[in-house]
Amino acid sequence: MNNLKVIGCAFYFFLLGSLTCQEVIATQGNSSSNSVATLDYTIGEVVTMTGTDNKNDVTQGFHQPIFEITTIVDTEICCEVNIFPNPTIDELNIQVKEINQFSRFDVFDVNGKLLNSRLIDQHNMQLSFYKYATGVYFISFISTENQLIRTFKVQKSY
Repeated sequence: MNNLKVIGCAFYFFLLGSLTCQEVIATQGNSSSNSVATLDYTIGEVVTMTGTDNKNDVTQGFHQPIFEITTIVDTEICCEVNIFPNPTIDELNIQVKEINQFSRFDVFDVNGKLLNSRLIDQHNMQLSFYKYATGVYFISFISTENQLIRTFKVQKSY
């Protein structure tokens, strides 16, 4: 009876595994068909099975379903920002070449919590880091159109 359960479970998992499909996102490939057959291929895909009739060879891999890119956000980095020293201990210097292109900068911890937000109103500014714990922080610069321009990773040392 136990053997029957094991065989039943194995058959179930085999059937379940054959119903799900593997996917690959490839950069090259094509699809061709005629009245006899259809051939889909991708260059560089992993081979899972090969068959032959001593005249023709067929290699089976992962089938590529339709892949659609819905949105691409292209942000042009046109503004010059320098931050130093990095890593920092107490004070971080921020230099902005053209302040009219920036609105503010935001400081986040590694969990994404907003710790500080400051308007950019001068070319040279200092940001106090003495109250922050040792770790990694992110400073995001926001444009006057409220678009993310650039994010810096800053290490706070002790």
